[in-house]
Order: sequence, then C-alpha cells, then structure tokens
Amino acid sequence: MLLEREPELTVVRKAVLEVESGEGALLLIGGQPGTGTTALLRELMTTGEAAGARVLRCAGAQSERSFPLGVVRQLVLPLLASREELIPAASRAMLAPVSGEAGLDPAQDIGIDMLVSVLHGLHTALAELAATRTVLLVVDDLHWVDEASLRALAFLAARLDGMRLLIGVVLQDGRGTRDPMIREIACAATRSLHVRVLSAEATATLVTARFGATCAPEFVTACHELTGGRPKELRVLLDRALAQRLRGRAAEVPGLRALGGTFRRERLLFLLRRDPAADAFAKAVVVLADQATEELVARLSGLGRDERAAARTVLRQAGLLSGTGRPEVREPEMARAVVESLSAEESSRLYRAAAVLLEECGAAPEAIAAQLLHVDILRDCWEIDQLRAAAVAARRRGAWGPAVRYLRRALQDLPAEGRERADVLVELAAVELVTVPDSAVRHLTQAARLMPDHRSRAEVLSWIPLQMTGGDQLAGLVHDVSDRFGELAAPDGYDRDMALRLEARSRFARLEDPDALTSALARLAELGGDAAPVGWEGCAERELRVVLLQSAALTGRIGSAEVVRIARKLLDHEPTNTERISAPLQMLPWILLAADAGDAVSSWLDAALTHIRRQGKPELTALVEAQRSVILLGRGDVAKARECALLGFTLAERERPETKRMAAVALGTVALELQDLSLLNRVLEAVGPSTDLVTFMLRRNLRGDLAAARGDLPAALAQFLDCGRLLDRAGWCHPATARWQVSAALLLHRLGRTGEATELSDEYHRRALTWGAPTMLGRALRVRGMVTDGPRGVESLRQSVEVLRDVDSRLELSRTLIVLGKRVQEEAPVEGDRLLARGRRLARQLRTSVPGEWAGGLVRAVTPASAAVARSALTRAEATVAELAARGRSNQEIAGELDITRRAVEKHLTGCYRKLDVDGRASLAEALGVHQRGE
Repeated sequence: MLLEREPELTVVRKAVLEVESGEGALLLIGGQPGTGTTALLRELMTTGEAAGARVLRCAGAQSERSFPLGVVRQLVLPLLASREELIPAASRAMLAPVSGEAGLDPAQDIGIDMLVSVLHGLHTALAELAATRTVLLVVDDLHWVDEASLRALAFLAARLDGMRLLIGVVLQDGRGTRDPMIREIACAATRSLHVRVLSAEATATLVTARFGATCAPEFVTACHELTGGRPKELRVLLDRALAQRLRGRAAEVPGLRALGGTFRRERLLFLLRRDPAADAFAKAVVVLADQATEELVARLSGLGRDERAAARTVLRQAGLLSGTGRPEVREPEMARAVVESLSAEESSRLYRAAAVLLEECGAAPEAIAAQLLHVDILRDCWEIDQLRAAAVAARRRGAWGPAVRYLRRALQDLPAEGRERADVLVELAAVELVTVPDSAVRHLTQAARLMPDHRSRAEVLSWIPLQMTGGDQLAGLVHDVSDRFGELAAPDGYDRDMALRLEARSRFARLEDPDALTSALARLAELGGDAAPVGWEGCAERELRVVLLQSAALTGRIGSAEVVRIARKLLDHEPTNTERISAPLQMLPWILLAADAGDAVSSWLDAALTHIRRQGKPELTALVEAQRSVILLGRGDVAKARECALLGFTLAERERPETKRMAAVALGTVALELQDLSLLNRVLEAVGPSTDLVTFMLRRNLRGDLAAARGDLPAALAQFLDCGRLLDRAGWCHPATARWQVSAALLLHRLGRTGEATELSDEYHRRALTWGAPTMLGRALRVRGMVTDGPRGVESLRQSVEVLRDVDSRLELSRTLIVLGKRVQEEAPVEGDRLLARGRRLARQLRTSVPGEWAGGLVRAVTPASAAVARSALTRAEATVAELAARGRSNQEIAGELDITRRAVEKHLTGCYRKLDVDGRASLAEALGVHQRGE
C-alpha cells in the first residue's frame, strides 16, 4: 500500500507512456533512505510490465564496487542465457568479456579497448531489443554501482534518442553527488521525482491498519516521531512492536520508544558497515567529541573533501549528526552505539591518534587526556605527562573527579616500583584528600614506601591529615620515619616544619600508648610554653602543641589552669578562616570545655562558622556545629546545644567517615548529658564498631545507659567497667573520659555494693582534684555524696553546690540541688523544699526535663515536693492567699474574697515566693500541687 504517492505514480506512468511512443527516457528517483524509493522502483517495473515492456533489473552493492562491470553483468547474463537468442551474434561477441567467454577473471581490471567493446555491445544489444519491444532498465542504489558500469549507464543515457528504452535509477539524497559519472547520469534525466516522507496522517493510517482503530493517539505520534515518516522504518518498528505484544496503548509509549531507539542504532551500524566513508567520518566525530572540527575530523578520518561531504549528509539523515556547521553528534545514545562498534585495537588507535592531533593543534591538557583515558596501554612518558598536566588543570577549576580519573589512569601502566610512580601517587592523594580521604591515605602510604630517602618519605607522610593517622601499619611507618627524619632535619625552616608535622602525626597515632602520653608533658615544656607560634607560618608547631596538650591532659597529670593558659595562646594565633579540619578545630573545644573555659573558644568558633558558611563547605560546617554544641552544653544552653549537635550530625551524614565520627561523638555527648533515649539510640545506630578508642568509649557509655534505662543493671555495669579497663590500659585518666566511673559508682550503689561504689567515687574525686576544673570537681563531690550515707554524704553534696555556685555549669548545679534537696527533706523539710525548688527552677530555665538523681547513667525524674510539706513552711494567712493565687485568682479578687487590702495580698505573696524559692504564680501552683483555672 503506497500512501501519499499519487504525484510520483503519475510521473512513473507518463514516463512509461512516453517511451511507448518511441522516445527514450531516463527517470531519476531520489529521496532519503527508507522513504520508499525501492518500492517506487518496483511500481515502475509493475507499470512497465503491464504495458508490455521487457524489464531488466540490476542494483549496486557496496561490497561489489571493486568488481568491474558487475552491474552490467546483472543486465547481460540473463539475456545471454536466454533460449530466445535475444542478443545478436555481433553484440554477443562484443560482450564476451562480460559473459566470461573470453576466459577473463571478472574481478580483474579491464583495459580501455575492452571497455569500449562492452559499451558498444551493450548499446547494440539493447537497441536490438527495443526495436521490437519497449525495454525498461531499472537500477537500484546507483551510488553503489561500480565505476565501469557507471560509464556504461552514462553511455546509454547519452544515446536514448530513437530507442524505446526507459532507464529508471534510484539515487539516495546526498549520495554520489561528487562522482562525475553519477552527475552525468543525473543530468541526463528527462524526468525526476523526489520521494517524500509520510505525513502524520499517513503514518496514523498505517499504524491503525496494524493495531486497529482503538490505537491511542500518543502511540501513533510516537511512531511518527521515531521513524520520521519513513515507511520502511515504520514497517520494521510496527513489526517489532507486534512481536513484543504491544497493543497500541498510551501506557506502552515508553516501551515503543525503547524499541525505536534500538532499531535506529541497528540501522546506523548497518549503514556504517556498508559505507566505509561514513564509517570513518562517524568514528572520527565520536572519538573527537567536543573537540571535533572540520580539520581534525579530516585528519583523523583520512577522507577527502567530497567523501566527507557525502558522509556528513548520510550521517545526518541517519540521525547521528546534527544540522549545525560543526560536526556534532545529535544524541548520546547514537554516539555510544558507534563507540561500542569499535574493536579494542581500533579504539586505542583512534583515541591515541586523536590525542596526538589535539596536542599538535595546541589543545588544553584535559582535552588530550580525555582521549588517552580510552587507550588500552600508555606507551610512553608523553602520555603519562599529559594525564598529569590534565589533573593539575582539573584541580585548578575544582573538578576533583576528573583529576582523580586522569591520575588513576596514569598509574595503571606505570611500573610497580620507582620514583615516578611515587610522585603520581602523591599527586593522586592530594586530590583524593578532598573526595576520598581513605584512598588518599592508602596512596600516600604506598608513595612513602617507594621514596628513596627519609626526607622524601617524611614529606609525603606529612600530607596525611592528622585525624587519619590511625592504623597499626601506618602509625608504625609514621613513627619510624619521624624518628629517623627528626635526627636529620635542620633546626629551622621547611625541614623543621616538616619534622614537627610528622611528629604531630606520630604522637596523634599513639594517643592510646601510655608511654607516648607520659612523655607529652616534657616535650611540651621543651618547646617552650610561652612561645606561641604566630600566623600560618607556625601552623606545624601549633598542630604539634595541640596534640601534646591533649596527650598531657589525657594522662590527668596536668591542671586545668595550665591547660587553659596554653590553649588560649594557641587559639589566639590560629586563623579562623580555616579551609581544613585543623588540630585546634578538632581538639581545643573539647579541652577547653573540660576546663570550664568554653567561652575562650566560643567566639573563635562563631567566626570560623561565618567564614565556612561563606565558603559553602558542609563538612567543615558540620564539624564546627558539632563543636559548638558541646560548648553550649557546658554553658547549660541545653536546647541550643541539642539543635547544633543534630545539625552537625545531619550535615555530616554525607561526608567522610572521620567527620561523621566527630559529629556523632558530639551528638552522643549531648544525648548522654540530657539522657535523651531517642538520641542515644540514634547515635548508637550510626556509630558502628571501631578500633578507635573514642568511638569505643562512646559506644560503651551509650549501651550502658540504654541497658540501665531498661532496668538491666548488671548489663549496664558490665559495659561501664569494660570501658574503664580499656581506658586505664591506654593511660586515659582524665575525668572527662572517666564518665564510666560516675555511672559505675552509682550502679554499684544501687546494687548494694557500697564499698566498690565508694572506691570508684573516691578515685574519680582524686582525678577531678588534680584537674581542678569546678564542673568536674562538683560532679565528683555529687557522686561521692550520692554513694555515701549519712552526714558525710550530705556534706559532699553541700560542697558540690558551693563549688558549682560560681561557675557557669547550671546543668550540673541543678542536678546537685535536687539530689541535696531530697537528702535533707526528712530532717529539714523547709530547706529541702527550698533546694528542690531552686533545682527545678534552674532546670526550667535550661528548657529541659527536670534532671535528677543519676542512677546507672540514667537520670530519673524527681517527683514534686508534697503540698503538705510546702504549706507547712507558710503561715495560715500566707497559705490561704497562696492557695487562691495558685488557683488563678487576681490580687483584687483575693482581697475582696478575704476582706483584706490589696497591699496585704501582695505582702503575703512576697513571703510565699521567698519561703518556697519560686519566682511566679505558675511555680507557686506547682509547688503547692494545685491546678490553675482552665487546666
């Protein structure tokens, strides 16, 4: 069924009728591939046969272009083999080279004399046939006809006058237009027609004929879009759709488009197999990609101007190339199909050649490297150097991913040993520190082992981030190189800075080594406690001092006052516009928090956060927010601390493991202090098992508190004691790390093991005294008071209140007040109620649940003071006024109801507030256990 072909069919009929009248003609049929040119040629044959013409058919083939007179043979051999003796003897003799009767190889070249003989023989033979009957000679795919046959056809086209001979040829758009023989034949055409693509309406007719009238309009539209209205492609697409059991529904359009994409790729690959020029052009364009220009494509493909023009037209029709001036691939899927068609050897050859061409044209290093990424083996130093140069260019523009790819590709073909491999490993690690720091550390370690001397090894290892120097093998390597290089390093300058950075990493890696911790204090004194490094030049020394300060603090042998003095000096010279996780940022907030000097680092963190937000670095933002949370917790700003810790934890979830660990430690610390069970569980799920001692300590405390919350006191105690054993073995004796002692002492007391509880509380108290920070000392006194019965316990609690009264440690003070209030209630009810009221009021100010007695690491809520005890502290008149005020009466209403003056009401209420230590009517109602109106 030929749709929308009425004009073309009219031209065909007229051409046949004209030839019947004795006028020879040549009909040229043009059009895009797949538009139905061959179908129209068949219609020409049918029309000719119906008119009584003798039809001779032949077709060009790309695989046979090298066979001289191959198409002429297709025409002549059937005539020579016919029993009717259609060809005269003279013509038969001239056609002997074609028939093979002359004993010639059909594939060999023929001379000019032989060709002239064949041309005249063909002409005379056709003239003899046309003398008695119209002859229709049809040629499909004229652009694939061999050159000798083209000469024969051109010879015939110039001698049609007086012959009843109609030559019909099909020439696809853009094919052979540069070939002089094809142009000569086309110019000889007496009639021509151009086959158009089908309209959307014709496509709908064909689709409906196959799928029925219920076919969805969306399905029809997709068919037209995928085939462009080319009937041949539409037929294939519909056949495949039916084979896939599609039924023309709108929901099946995605599946139809997938089929269409597959078919288009297959058609393109078939075209490339048949057309070497198009194949070479397509591969050159795809390989060069964004760098493709006319000149580069010409040089890479090796095609002449005419061949390129023809190939471009063909590939544009096939949907590979866009219609723009520069060679450009239209769809990535089509480009991938071309790339996948390349063999491994051809791919490497083309991409390597493209890299060389781009380098000769002065292209950027990254453009050259993009080609070398596809080469199977890098053969020389030039290719390695190009990849390294491209990585440098990528780093400058912040493209870390491409930089990593270039350097990893360079490593693949470098020898396993040698300085060049070590240098490339260092360059790769420098990029990976931003993206995949674990890989960076591994590559730096490999590079250090390949370096030829201790100085080179020291330089490489000093690149490793401080917080990532853990691991036994790496720690041992860092320690060994640090010791060896320290003996060789110059007393000042770059070598000294490198030695200090390496020592900092060596000591950080040995934070769990008691001997290394013990020597830290002496090393800190050796550096000179009053000589604070200034500016960025002193970064290495400040880093080492921070590590030494933390090491010394962990031993518990240095007082908080000395630590604060040193930390302030270091912080004063540490820039806030940090671009990395520096040692001060990582450690100093925790050190100063433990020393009750959080305010010293608070403003520094705020300034650093402002700068980091301006840079847009989520990893550093997460870390600073986490550090701010523990400082806010130390101040007693509980709600804000929880908010910052959660923000830091959320931001760190997508960052590298070390940042996630530090944010989890901060959130875990807040959760433990607030006894927030939901947060405790969340942090425990996020922090997996680790050999890192800080993570181990956090997990043990979390699991212990959760076990205590479930009422499983023995399991909770086991967690805390296990934590303590490992910390003591590592030499971590600081009270800030000894939370396990607090929890274990209270659990032992609840389990009736008073002696063990007292021993642990006394040990914690000794550590807190050595440290000297009021918060730690106050906590130690509170725990000692809780596990000690009688007046001695009460005295310890009173001492805790006195110690905490003058420091900004409101959370710890509120706990102590409540515990002390409960202890003295029986003997001194008024004082006990007053202390309880103070503790509860302070807790409300902190905007948290009322903290109370620590029991196995879990804070129990404290019940309100009884109304009877509260009223016993008031006179009868005060109690009456307080009762009415607590129930919501105004001062005027109370005065009217009791028949007293308003001033008397105010006086009684003032006495009530003072005696019960409350600050308003809401607190008064809570103390008396009554409900206000409306509740």
